[in-house]
Amino acid sequence: MHGSMKKIVVMIALLCAAAGTAWAAQAVNESYPVASNAEVDVENLAGSLVFEGWDRDEVEVTGTLGDGVERLDVENDEEGLYIEVVFDEDYHGKQVNSTDLTIRLPIGASLSVETVSSSISVAGINGDVDLESVSGFILVTGWPVSMDVETVSGKIDLESAPAGTDVASVSGLIKIGSAAGDLDAENVSGDIMIGGGALDGADLETVSGNITCKAMPTGAGDIDMETMSGTLTLTVDEGMVAYYEISTFSGTIVNKIGPAPQRTSKYTPGQELSFNTGSGGPQISLTSFSGTVKLLTN
Repeated sequence: MHGSMKKIVVMIALLCAAAGTAWAAQAVNESYPVASNAEVDVENLAGSLVFEGWDRDEVEVTGTLGDGVERLDVENDEEGLYIEVVFDEDYHGKQVNSTDLTIRLPIGASLSVETVSSSISVAGINGDVDLESVSGFILVTGWPVSMDVETVSGKIDLESAPAGTDVASVSGLIKIGSAAGDLDAENVSGDIMIGGGALDGADLETVSGNITCKAMPTGAGDIDMETMSGTLTLTVDEGMVAYYEISTFSGTIVNKIGPAPQRTSKYTPGQELSFNTGSGGPQISLTSFSGTVKLLTN
């Protein structure tokens, strides 16, 4: 994944260093003029961030700053708007209380967000969306023109994934309602679930998480699904033209559209299968070291 994690590391250090003086929560209600395609960058430690697209050329920020927050730092220039929730260095409370903000911005704006444990909700933004969190839940509805999303342990829930989407997690679930174009999704122990759509190409990888994909390959690019110990499940339309390569070292292969799998050797439990369902179409590779591989039809 792209994007700097250094700032997040610094924010984690501030969060962990919080350990006396009470600071009252502060209400926020501010507006800033911006261009319709402005770049909006936001940083926050803990709490919630709700972003809503609207048809005004301004950014409106409402909500509450949590205890221990010194101020809301805002920089507005010709390129866009930068918003940072600034933690007070003299605050030594046992924890940083939530900062909860609702930020309305132009529909065509580009949005970049970095948080530690703050949840992120984005709706109605058509520009570029770049979101990073450590443990916060991320929800995106609508169709941004491009999307980069990364968490460590937080769940990622995307209504749609436009062409070129790059999404990654370590242990959080990655759920995509509908994918379009090419897709890159990576996870370690969390699952990847794609409910539908049309893929021009995809690279889907986990270590121990399961991968379930119901998006249809269009034939414009290859589909590669790989895991070490998780289960792979790909569902395609019956009669779709494609070339399939399926293998597992110690798992099993369930194939509902073609020939039965073969043992790779009489001395090992591995299975493999290569076949095509017509001339042309994408190459589809399904590989698991010890998990089950399932090729199903609608």
